[in-house]
Amino acid sequence: MKSKFFKIIVGVFILANLGMAEYVKRNNEIYYKFSEEDDSEFKVENVDLNTFKILNDKYAKDDKSVYFSGNKSFEDVDSKTFEVLPQYYSRDKNNVYRPINEWIHKINGANPKTIKVLNEFYSKDDKNVYYDSDKISNADVNSFVVMEGDHSYAKDKNAVYYSGEKIKGANPKTFKIIEDGMYSKDDKNVYAAVDIIKDADPQTFRRIPETNYARDKNNLYYYFGDVKNLGKINEKDFKVLDNDLVKNGNEIFYSGEKLGIKNPEEFEIIKNNSSNSSTIIYGKDNENIYAITPYKETGYLIIKNADKDTFEVMKDSNYSKDKNNIYYTRMDVIQLQDVDKNSFTIVEDEDFSYDKKNVYYRGRKLNDISPNGFKVVRLVNRRNIPLNFLSDSKNIYKLVTVYDEKTDKLKSVKVVAVKNPKVDSKTFEIFDYWENYFRDKNNVYYENELYKMGLKKIAGADRKSFKVLNDEFSKDKNNVYYYGNKINGVSPDGLEFVGNKFVFKNHEDFVSFIKDKNNVYYLKGKIGNEKYEIMPLNFDSKTFKYSNNGFYELINSNYTGYFQDKNGVYYFNGLAKLTPNNILSKVENADIPSFVQYMAGYAKDKNKVYCGTKEVKGADVESFAAFTIDGEDIIKDKNKIYKYTDSCEQ
Repeated sequence: MKSKFFKIIVGVFILANLGMAEYVKRNNEIYYKFSEEDDSEFKVENVDLNTFKILNDKYAKDDKSVYFSGNKSFEDVDSKTFEVLPQYYSRDKNNVYRPINEWIHKINGANPKTIKVLNEFYSKDDKNVYYDSDKISNADVNSFVVMEGDHSYAKDKNAVYYSGEKIKGANPKTFKIIEDGMYSKDDKNVYAAVDIIKDADPQTFRRIPETNYARDKNNLYYYFGDVKNLGKINEKDFKVLDNDLVKNGNEIFYSGEKLGIKNPEEFEIIKNNSSNSSTIIYGKDNENIYAITPYKETGYLIIKNADKDTFEVMKDSNYSKDKNNIYYTRMDVIQLQDVDKNSFTIVEDEDFSYDKKNVYYRGRKLNDISPNGFKVVRLVNRRNIPLNFLSDSKNIYKLVTVYDEKTDKLKSVKVVAVKNPKVDSKTFEIFDYWENYFRDKNNVYYENELYKMGLKKIAGADRKSFKVLNDEFSKDKNNVYYYGNKINGVSPDGLEFVGNKFVFKNHEDFVSFIKDKNNVYYLKGKIGNEKYEIMPLNFDSKTFKYSNNGFYELINSNYTGYFQDKNGVYYFNGLAKLTPNNILSKVENADIPSFVQYMAGYAKDKNKVYCGTKEVKGADVESFAAFTIDGEDIIKDKNKIYKYTDSCEQ
């Protein structure tokens, strides 16, 4: 059964993160803060300060560019006519745009003169209706409205839509949203997203509050992606126990699955006296204490020998206790050894805990690390790779875990002290949100255990001006660094990555184009390898950029792309044999201002359509475009559909 449930969840997340951010002018530079409460920020590069204007918490512009969430738009936006619309939509004289994550994307074909924003997902112009950035086929513009009660539903005189998809057979005249939109109905059917729930009774159907369960006069249903009919509902003995845990007669269901509780008639929830963020639900019958968990195929674990009378859940964690013991529960139940109950403390990262004697990870005691000054510096959950730093008052440590690849159970865990380089453990911390950079009161460090690069001091790095650019690159006021190593000859002044990181078919080799205030550079390396080749290129650094595009996601190619400066347009073909004289090939006589790239090496200007450096003979320039329909990328003009290959020159 196909469902749009998860699509909506993602969409809500995307747009829920909009707002509460701001642009800040400081010391003749522009910075973007992610939120008013959070101090984290980054510099907005290459801004024209004389014409820079803040439009709202997300949008800003100068005479040449438009910025969203501090990022210069990849779309070919006309700054002079650009304006912000409701729900963070926007437009210029040519196009309409909507936000997706931290970028704006063109709504292909939307008329900026007549566009009307209906909510965060739906919009319409004089001819078409759009969901996200895609046109809804055959929707009636004049009668199309968004329904009250849920942002994902809409209708016109002919049909009902959920997340832009038509609900087949739904009657717009009698259609109703059931409570918060998880379910809906008309006079004949009940629907979960766009799917009919077979045999459900629309007259008596209702959602059971604060759960994913629903019922009608006959049956109990569960919905999360797919609908399950759980059979006849027991009117006399039906009870919601906790979230997705219900009792129906002598059967107990968790997330729509029947649990094999030994004595279901005796089963009851063990209430937590405080807020609990754990996904585990605890309960008991007259024989056992159960930890009901999504991590176990059976749906539950039995905490053996626990005292039922004194058992309690410890707040905001996977820890529990009784009069005798403390337990950690996840994939299995661990009884903590040698634990002092009176001094036992759960740290912010709930997998860790400590008492006056020991430190514990997921219930296992860690030898060779002290609870004195204990803190988690970084914890990255990558199976069987030691990517984790801990510290106490004397040292920093690697947490080394070994998991069973089949069961995902933790087999063993230990800590290994890091002796070289010597760091100040009391001030050692992760650098911003980048997982591979660290600092203490004296120095900056780089570590990438995934590529077997152990912790090392970045020699000569200026701690105060140091800035992380991505996992590979960083800079300070004096230098640029690659995997923590200084790149000779490249200036941090005006440093900018131009275009995509081109990763080739072997998934090892990559190419990046970089520029500083004076030069453009071609850097070639292997992912996870500190060795690289760098070469200056003969282009105008001030105007060199990745070519404007019609739809950014479509041209995020691993192999090809177009660049331009004031002197011309240039094509990069990573599938060709690259030599110092064949890195970027000029597209002869291309019109720079009107040049637009699409995908797979296709592009156009006001005069021609191009495939790589060559003109596509007979192509209709005006109608030539690339877009996505139902997940399929299409390149076409009014006369033909063009083949999508890794490179159009193949």
